[in-house]
Amino acid sequence: SVHHLMKVVAGAPNIRPTWFFDTDEQGEGLNDIGTHLVDLVQWTLFPDQALDYRKDLRVLSAQRWPTMIPRDQFKRVTGQDIPAALSAKVKDGAPQYFCNPLVSYTARGTNVKLNVIWDWEAPAGGGDSHFAYYRGTRAKIEIRQGTAEKYRPELYVVPATPADKPAVLAAVQKKMAAVQSAHPGVGVEDRGAELRITIPDRLRIGHEDHFAQVTQRFLRYVRDRSTLPSWERPNMLAKYYVTTEGTALARKSPPRVAERIAPR
Repeated sequence: SVHHLMKVVAGAPNIRPTWFFDTDEQGEGLNDIGTHLVDLVQWTLFPDQALDYRKDLRVLSAQRWPTMIPRDQFKRVTGQDIPAALSAKVKDGAPQYFCNPLVSYTARGTNVKLNVIWDWEAPAGGGDSHFAYYRGTRAKIEIRQGTAEKYRPELYVVPATPADKPAVLAAVQKKMAAVQSAHPGVGVEDRGAELRITIPDRLRIGHEDHFAQVTQRFLRYVRDRSTLPSWERPNMLAKYYVTTEGTALARKSPPRVAERIAPR
């Protein structure tokens, strides 16, 4: 997951409060954006299933590193100078914002790796982005949202070997046919070494529309708690176990930059 500290809305910087850069108050990257990534792992790998964090999860390793914010950039994004509250986090005149974690863990024996990145500013035409892949025995399923995709999320299936492609293509075509009633118009495009899942524009839900859907679902749970799925509470504990344990483990070692997983 790649987010950006400096965002321009209607031609003006989107001002962030100075406390946003105090990780003792705001939390580190794994505690913030990382919660959404853990949710995606649990929803995708174990849909409608409850996880027991004491038995099903094991945090293996974690590391973190800061994004350095020079004073002029800090003033631009906050509208203020570096406050005294952040003085202990300043190095060479720039606050160290520990927002970049890499954590590896297992969920019911499946290996998971999560990486949250905060870059300074998105390239022209770009924005926050998400990259993910799920690796199986015959193929990888990838979500890409980089320059090649014009920063729009796209879904690909990549056969593990050329010999696997006929079976993978047949399986994907069968799956696309099976989901037509729920997602009419989805299809598969053969691109040689990989398959692209074609998604009609009418089925693509933007950030604001999706946020509205989440809000409506949440309010339904508030009005009638019996509608809350039985897995919601244990999986919330599981999620925060990963994020808190990962952050605690990362803090035990000196800051160390990880190789970038997400494509630019």
